[in-house]
Amino acid sequence: MNSFQMMIEALEIRFLHITQYQLDYRWQAKERKLRHCVMWFVHKGSFQLAIDQASMRCNEGQIIILPAHSTISFHAISDELLLTSINFDAEISLVSNRSWVQLLNLPNLFEDKASKIERIVHEMLIPENDETAYVHLLQQSSLLRILYELLRTENVADSSSNYSHLDKRIHTIIHFLHAHPQQMPEIKELAELVQLSDSHLRKLFIKQTGQAPLHFVHSIKIEQAKKLLATSVKPISQISYELGIENANYFSRMFKIKTSLTPLQYRQQFGLWLND
Repeated sequence: MNSFQMMIEALEIRFLHITQYQLDYRWQAKERKLRHCVMWFVHKGSFQLAIDQASMRCNEGQIIILPAHSTISFHAISDELLLTSINFDAEISLVSNRSWVQLLNLPNLFEDKASKIERIVHEMLIPENDETAYVHLLQQSSLLRILYELLRTENVADSSSNYSHLDKRIHTIIHFLHAHPQQMPEIKELAELVQLSDSHLRKLFIKQTGQAPLHFVHSIKIEQAKKLLATSVKPISQISYELGIENANYFSRMFKIKTSLTPLQYRQQFGLWLND
């Protein structure tokens, strides 16, 4: 697994709501700060948009991703606009001080996906009288399908080797941890790997990821543990050992701090069960 795949697997998405708007030339707003991520599909018309002061023109058939906590301004250019707005939460918890859009190096504006994405958007626009208690599941899965189509575009895939604007030394450490899952390296070892002092490595990690190096290593170990717990029937003590953590009790405490579940509880919720 490379670091790009690790970020994708750590991406958590939660659909909130969807609304379609029929707008006209008066549609505008200045410096509106977003609380959630927003995706706009432009069915008809065009408008001028600024995201954190980066300006762009948005036209029919385009998809726009507005990151949470960004500040946007916009005004209509055409006389009529038809726009579907999807609100959702998204985060990659491994890196707490950067948005998922920035980490995956996604553009804010996507083109050439109109026909396929529009069909999915229409599936999500359930008439009010057809709603059921479980329609949210359809909308959640449809949102994931849209993100899948956007993420697998050629431009995003081509940038996966240098995708997140994280320092190359962070990538080096991530690759090392995945290449040697059985090791629990000391911070001194990681510092030597990237030719930094311990203190400079700590400053680099806090600046780049919002976490101290040890916490980041623990986060990666937990992601590796989740996969092993969910896809194997290995004893928890063996999984702990394979991840370089000789004390299984320490591993269990660390896992619960990060996930609010013990390894056994996680396996019971998400793991294999046909072999029980």
